[in-house]
Amino acid sequence: MASQETNDGTVQQGGAPLAERVKRASFGEVQALVGPTVAWFALFLIAPLLVILYYSFLTYTSFSVEHTLTLSAWESVFEPTIYDVFLRSLVIGVAVTAVTLLFGYPLAYYLRFYTSQNGGILLLLFLVIPFWTSAVVRTIGWYPILGRTGVVNKLLVSWGLVEAPLGWLLFSPFSQIVGYLAAYVVFMAAPIYISLSQIDEDLLDASETLRGNPVETFRYVTLPLSMPGVVIGVIFVFVLSIGDFTVPQFLSGGEGTITTLIYLSVNNGLNYPDAAALSIALLVVIFAIVYVLTRFVDISQIAKS
Repeated sequence: MASQETNDGTVQQGGAPLAERVKRASFGEVQALVGPTVAWFALFLIAPLLVILYYSFLTYTSFSVEHTLTLSAWESVFEPTIYDVFLRSLVIGVAVTAVTLLFGYPLAYYLRFYTSQNGGILLLLFLVIPFWTSAVVRTIGWYPILGRTGVVNKLLVSWGLVEAPLGWLLFSPFSQIVGYLAAYVVFMAAPIYISLSQIDEDLLDASETLRGNPVETFRYVTLPLSMPGVVIGVIFVFVLSIGDFTVPQFLSGGEGTITTLIYLSVNNGLNYPDAAALSIALLVVIFAIVYVLTRFVDISQIAKS
């Protein structure tokens, strides 16, 4: 196809400016690339959420659901007992996130500054090995370790540190924290390690040149620059822990969380409206907390780097 140049210097091809044709082609490529992703999210995320939202307004009768709109399921969400379970779930999520950050940040710091790059990545991959088994197996695996006849109690008794096995090691808040920590520390350490790896060595050298001690360097250089990774890790751990079912079900000793309440609503009475309302309420709370966190720290800095 012949090309021609107009009086203003614009190259035309087939009667249309070349720049316009390239722009149209680029727009078509963007649609082709983005289209499948948008369709996937619409089909497997938005549509199921809309179905759950619809079910939260249906009427529940004995072991069945009538397609009559009502607010009874949402009224039960604001009952004092449900409010207490929500509050307990949030407290557990915050506590697990804090403990995981307490262990995950030093781990990421060590892997970044005291091991080679390949060694740090390899050690992080070792933390993924437990995920090769199911969550139920990983959770029940704490029984022979923390139980009254478990390894920890046997060692404590044999060493004379305690006279009788400790009952609070299992089916207690302690066992819950241990279960969450073992499961989610990698989700905290990995983004922090990535964020620490992107810190320019020249900034650390400049702090040392200006006679900044290690504590000052960490406080004014390392910690602020690693905050995007910290926030991403906090979001990961908080969302995963507050939505976890296996740990509170097998290690809590009977204290329910919002996820166990959702499970019992479906398992015991097929009460889909109550389960749907609780699920949507939990999702709204999680979105609100994530939104607040992302207002303080720009987590996109990791992608930009």
